[in-house]
Amino acid sequence: MKLIAATLIAFTAAGSAAAQTAAAPPANPNVRHVIGLDTVKRNATGKLTVQDGALRFNTGKEENKIVVASINDIFIGTEATQGGGKTGRAVKTAAMAAPYESGKVLTILMRTKVDILTVSYHDSEGGLHGAIFALPIGQAALMRTQLIQAGARAVAEEKQVSERSKP
Repeated sequence: MKLIAATLIAFTAAGSAAAQTAAAPPANPNVRHVIGLDTVKRNATGKLTVQDGALRFNTGKEENKIVVASINDIFIGTEATQGGGKTGRAVKTAAMAAPYESGKVLTILMRTKVDILTVSYHDSEGGLHGAIFALPIGQAALMRTQLIQAGARAVAEEKQVSERSKP
């Protein structure tokens, strides 16, 4: 009986998470820093903005900025990830204990898509660096456009797609 109640709670949580991701993306969404910034920890969540000629990532405790003029290229893509934070981990654990492999359905429901923004830039000493961010779906293209309008260099999006599709 407890297992059935836990499964129903998990399905309800998964449904509400899916409904939240289907809503329109916020103007200044929370972004996850995957890797690449020196002063910010991996997988830290914060705000990514383009202000005063710099791409700024602010977690509240730490801030890192990349000068827009030093950006060489901007890549965008989409990836499926395990969503839900702590709830997602709890559902994944419950899914492993579910009988008759019925837990696989739970893990499928907790998957979400995110946009990936990769920025290639040079530091003040000329060293080449890259930073990768995970944004809510639909936000990477907007951020890329903002960066280009602010003066960042980027290879045309059509050229990126054609190069990736070559055998």
